[in-house]
Amino acid sequence: ALGDYATAFFAGFSVVTNTFLGMIQEINAKRKLDQLAAMGEQQVTVIRGGERTVIPMHEVVLDDVIAIAPGDKIVVDGVIVKADSLEVDESLLTGESDAVFKQLDAEVFSGSFCIAGAGLMKATRVGKDSNINKLSDIAKQYTRVKTPTQTYIDIIVEVTVLVMFVFVPMLFVTAYLQDLTVLNSIRNAVVFVTSLVPQGLVLVAILSLTIGAIKITRQYETLIQRVNAVESLANATVLCFDKTGTLTMNKLAVDQIISLDGSAQEEISHHLWQYLHNLAHLNRTAGAVQQYVEGYIGGNSALKQKVKEIPFNSTRKWGAVTFDDVTYVMGAPERILPQRTSDDSVVSRATKLALQGLRVLAFARVEGELDSSQEQISQQCDPIALIVLSDQIRGDIQETLNAFRQEDLRLKVISGDSIETVQAVARESGMDAEKAYTGAQLDAMADSELQAVVMETDVFGRVEPDTKRRIVKALQAQGQYVAMVGDGVNDVPALKQAQLAIVMNDGTQISKDVADIVLLNNAMSTLPHAFAEGKETTQTIFGTMKMFLVKNFYNVALFLFVGFMSLPFPITPIQISWSTFGTVNMPATLVAFGLLRPKFMRNFRDDVLDYIITVGFIGAVLLAVLYVAVYFGTHGDVIAVRSAITLFLCFYGALIVLTIQGVDFYHPQTFREHWRTVVMMIVFTTLTILHMYALPGLFEFKQFSWADDWQIIILITALFCLSIVLVAHGSKYRYLLKRFYRLFQR
Repeated sequence: ALGDYATAFFAGFSVVTNTFLGMIQEINAKRKLDQLAAMGEQQVTVIRGGERTVIPMHEVVLDDVIAIAPGDKIVVDGVIVKADSLEVDESLLTGESDAVFKQLDAEVFSGSFCIAGAGLMKATRVGKDSNINKLSDIAKQYTRVKTPTQTYIDIIVEVTVLVMFVFVPMLFVTAYLQDLTVLNSIRNAVVFVTSLVPQGLVLVAILSLTIGAIKITRQYETLIQRVNAVESLANATVLCFDKTGTLTMNKLAVDQIISLDGSAQEEISHHLWQYLHNLAHLNRTAGAVQQYVEGYIGGNSALKQKVKEIPFNSTRKWGAVTFDDVTYVMGAPERILPQRTSDDSVVSRATKLALQGLRVLAFARVEGELDSSQEQISQQCDPIALIVLSDQIRGDIQETLNAFRQEDLRLKVISGDSIETVQAVARESGMDAEKAYTGAQLDAMADSELQAVVMETDVFGRVEPDTKRRIVKALQAQGQYVAMVGDGVNDVPALKQAQLAIVMNDGTQISKDVADIVLLNNAMSTLPHAFAEGKETTQTIFGTMKMFLVKNFYNVALFLFVGFMSLPFPITPIQISWSTFGTVNMPATLVAFGLLRPKFMRNFRDDVLDYIITVGFIGAVLLAVLYVAVYFGTHGDVIAVRSAITLFLCFYGALIVLTIQGVDFYHPQTFREHWRTVVMMIVFTTLTILHMYALPGLFEFKQFSWADDWQIIILITALFCLSIVLVAHGSKYRYLLKRFYRLFQR
């Protein structure tokens, strides 16, 4: 401060060192994350020279012709040059959730995405000229929910700033009343601010998350697209997922086709072949049916030309293709099969098949054109057949689900398939599927009833996209931290609502764009490992928060005490910066890199805040006792007081690190278990003190000797031994903290 170069240097030493180390690590981590993120970059199909080529989206240039399919995000602006029942969602641009039909020569804008049909577009604006880059408000649509630790750190920063604004002016007023010089007043303010600010806390937290993200991606083929998702893995209490591709292999195959009108298999296959070959886009289900019927179709079959197509979507749950004289419809049996079916034998048969875990589709014809304006189309349909498909249960699914349960996750299956099919598959996977609800039942519920139902039920079928979102929102209203696994356009609303969005790598591009995490190998079996690693990273952050905030607590409490007593400031900027660097910053950095591992902590309030208040209060009381004893025992020798305080801070800081790592002075075996921590803290503490003894003038430090200062040495030793006892029994004071919490909540 002001002319004192040594003080100025050491006051900023920790900050500069942390910043320098942080820059190096952040640059290195950024390079690694960029390399990993390249694996998740959207690929675009373009037509160049008559050939279809798949390229990264940043390579798209003007006049490129781009193929569009359901789930594809529009990455540049352009015009439609071919449209086949093309439906586009522009809600991110306009706020309107209704799909927009795109005809020939219609404009399409980056930021929208295809939800049905197919087409080709010609790029007219790319890069910085595209619509998405001009609309800065679009970014607001993707605001992410803050993780709890981010919220805690924000609160800490806000409280720190508030305390500084309140107490720094008071320090100057007190200094004026005590007739202190301007230099000493500023020195005191610097000491207070240096003690108050948790230097390096934010850096260490970000560093821990970055290291965790890189580790998870490399070891478990799980791409972390947003760094704070690592912490969300640790906070998740509920995991929601679809049946297809999670419980099952997502490899559909047709088991059988059951005739409903007496037609032969060849005739039914011919009708299906005409329907399927005229679809603008084949999803997995349609592709499986097409592969089956090809075996019944001869090489001389003539393909009819469609007049109109209504693409399948998850809201309608059916799709239709119209020809000159007939319309074919395929989709959910309850949407297509007429209610007039005699003896409800067809509906009963479909239900029995679904109860076996099979997926059942209905195929029907309508004479002429279908009137799609009617809410119920089943009365127009003449059933042709039931199509029965199977999807093999994953061999490792029970082991995977048990691993999720070991991570204390509640599991919810939310599927668009029939409730009977979902129940059967969930039951075979080892889940409790006795209680289940359909989307229609959930839609009829008020929010309060829905919240109770979703907490008690684990299986949901025939759920539409917005109902999925409502389920996630209802769970959140019950205090749950929700992770959602999806892969399709219909999952996007729920993925955006969830605190943690997880998407399969072979999912649609728009779902991957809103995802926090992408499973590169499309396997749920790797996800429990990622959850465990997320908890490990959160433990690292909690451990460093303890180190930084305990120091802040007892330092500020001590300063308030001496200020109230109108006593000289207990420490100088050099002393507090150096002791903090040696016994807080360096150990915290080692924890961030995984070289030191803190013992397990359940949550911030019960384990971190409890520890900070208890151990911080113990430290503040012992420091106050030491200050008063040395100050009055030496008749006001301020240098002796500050030197004694600095020595005790070094020892107490080392004790804090050891206890955070799990070392218990009452159980000697913990020293062997954590020998690395013990050795490191002995080295750090010794070097910190030796530097002050070697440079007493620089550190304004008194070199205590046994001959002259044995009373002070004994006092410091006694207080340190007492601190070991008090910290070891700190949990016994928890009832006081609980009373404090209740008082605070009022």
